[in-house]
Amino acid sequence: AKAEGKERVAIPTADDVMEVFRDISQKSVTILKAIDERRLIPFFQPILDVQAGVVVGYEVLSRIEVDGEVMRADEFVEIAEKIGVIHRLDCLVIELALQKLAADGHDGYIFLNLSPRAMVLNEFARSLRQIVVDSGIPPERIVFEITERDTVKNLALMERFLNDLKFDGFKLAIDDFGSGFSSFQYLRRLPLDFLKIEGDFVVNMLHNDKDRAFVHSIHHLALGLGIRVIAEHIESPEVMAALRDMGVELGQGYHVGLPARALGKQEREET
Repeated sequence: AKAEGKERVAIPTADDVMEVFRDISQKSVTILKAIDERRLIPFFQPILDVQAGVVVGYEVLSRIEVDGEVMRADEFVEIAEKIGVIHRLDCLVIELALQKLAADGHDGYIFLNLSPRAMVLNEFARSLRQIVVDSGIPPERIVFEITERDTVKNLALMERFLNDLKFDGFKLAIDDFGSGFSSFQYLRRLPLDFLKIEGDFVVNMLHNDKDRAFVHSIHHLALGLGIRVIAEHIESPEVMAALRDMGVELGQGYHVGLPARALGKQEREET
């Protein structure tokens, strides 16, 4: 319906359904092969100290290269979760990213995304710790991100997993804060160090009083809890200036820097 111009209803035919299943099957094979052949590519997006104007860390983003084209995480992570290999994918991306960052002498924060489905596996926790030990990077510079959009059926299990990571010296962040309905439960129960404000609020904050109020309120809530704030989706100097005036400490987005294979190199991805 969207492809035909939106604002309409479309009924899928049997051929449409088969095409979807063929696409999922092909992507499943592609993902498994990429993991087995270690062909995952970590991309790095800078995180800026908004007040000082210096890069203080990088978020690691997963990519797969297929026939010269790069697949973004939103094209394969959900399938990797469904076919039960997300823990292998997460571990491999983290391993490759830490090797690259250590080799380049990066001494700032490293933000790594974790899938809730990987957290429930004991082998994942063991592999994660060993990968970090092998990299030589101190745990206190590594920030594990969980996304509020991801549904977590067993919050107690995730809470225990994250508390164990916190005990080992790692830092924790919640991504896309404000995008779902679990926000305050996460703040109450998880030992968070960073909070990323949902990018939709930040993008529209100069033109929408409600979005600006959301950004302001989330920032002050985090301050009261001793949590550092990162504004996502900073796409213009005007938004950057507004966040600076508001006192927001950290930020990321296309105005700060695009995801790239090399540190400090901006590189627009194909969309």
